[in-house]
Amino acid sequence: MSELAIPGFRTRPLADGDVPALQILFDEDPDYFEINGRAFPVEEMRIALPPGRTFDDKLTFVLERDGRAEGMIDIIRGYPEPHVWYLGFIFLSKRVRGGGEGRRCLRALYDWMRVQGGTVIRLGVVETNAKARHLYATEGFELEATREADPAVKRMRRTLVLRRAL
Repeated sequence: MSELAIPGFRTRPLADGDVPALQILFDEDPDYFEINGRAFPVEEMRIALPPGRTFDDKLTFVLERDGRAEGMIDIIRGYPEPHVWYLGFIFLSKRVRGGGEGRRCLRALYDWMRVQGGTVIRLGVVETNAKARHLYATEGFELEATREADPAVKRMRRTLVLRRAL
């Protein structure tokens, strides 16, 4: 598997030692998580898997700048179909958010996923997250489905499932 390269960041697989620094970033940004209806502990993100997937399918990266963790990306390979890559989570700290950083991350992911054999990227976005929805719309994502809030699966807000050809 090739290395994920995102301009302006050093990317590497998440390690146990990264969890405390990432949790601090999460804790410093309650507004981000309020949009989603609840906080997500880093440990929860590390173990979250969709039905039928294993940890061999899960790729979680730390984004660093100047030697400091500034974000996290979580991807599921081959979900729900072999050629589809599911972007489970993308988070950038308040310090680096804005100025096109999210867009640069997405565009690097498109190229990287294509090299790995992906033909589609898929994700879920909370319906009330206007900034993220705008970003995804301007990147060519289209609505595939809508998932209603369901606390039983820890989905606290209505979620739009979007997809885009790579």
